[in-house]
Amino acid sequence: MGKITLLLFLFLSFNFCIAQTTVWADNFNDEDISDWTLIDADGDSNNWGDLFQIQDGNGTAVTPVSLISRSWQTSALTPDNWAISPAIDLSGASGTITVEWITQVAAASWDEEKYSLHVGASSDQSVLVNSPTSITEILGDDANTGLPVSHSLDISSLAGQSAVHIAIRHWDCTDEDFLSVDDLTVQATTLSISDYDINSFSYNYIKDLQTLNLKTSNNVITNIEIFNMLGQSLLIKRLSSTIEAVDIASLNEGLYLATVTIDERKKSFKFIKN
Repeated sequence: MGKITLLLFLFLSFNFCIAQTTVWADNFNDEDISDWTLIDADGDSNNWGDLFQIQDGNGTAVTPVSLISRSWQTSALTPDNWAISPAIDLSGASGTITVEWITQVAAASWDEEKYSLHVGASSDQSVLVNSPTSITEILGDDANTGLPVSHSLDISSLAGQSAVHIAIRHWDCTDEDFLSVDDLTVQATTLSISDYDINSFSYNYIKDLQTLNLKTSNNVITNIEIFNMLGQSLLIKRLSSTIEAVDIASLNEGLYLATVTIDERKKSFKFIKN
């Protein structure tokens, strides 16, 4: 059987255990950004995280607790402030991957805050600024409402990367007021490695023991075969009970397809060894 035909056969034969899930998020409610890298590129000693909430003259909050940078603070500022996230692991992510966030600016005519959001497989500011996965906007609206605005950016091209960083840059504006960024979230389709039940069969990968645990309610598991993503068979074991712990220490880290035989019926699933 040719490689393309075999891969198509495997694709049609296997039941994938996938889910849309939040891979990473930060809502800044704890006011702790010690795991972020902050760069005051304009050198004026004003940066992200100097405060986490904007209040009006009466002390009433006009923003949620969020990541805030200023372009005015008793006098005009011309910010070039960077906030670079900790590493985000997308090694087990696939399908459509998005980063989502909320911005808010002043409810006034001085609301034209400019910012960029860059995403890449580097924490280096000089690399991120040239990332093709970026967006640059000037915020504010004609009605000067100052309402929160939701945003989304497709970062699917970074699937499989183990250390992705999001950089937020507030720049190229002056004498406006503030930029608030909140509820940063990365959503992705991920492959589940938790228990997966179908017709009384479940599996569970135990990283510390390097085993793939298999279980049925009352049917005997008689065989398992594990393939790599090229359709090559890497491991075959004969089994003989309703509960089995299959040693997969010989397999490298990565994505695999497995098929088990249970009383002459086959059940298939996809799992990640990490």
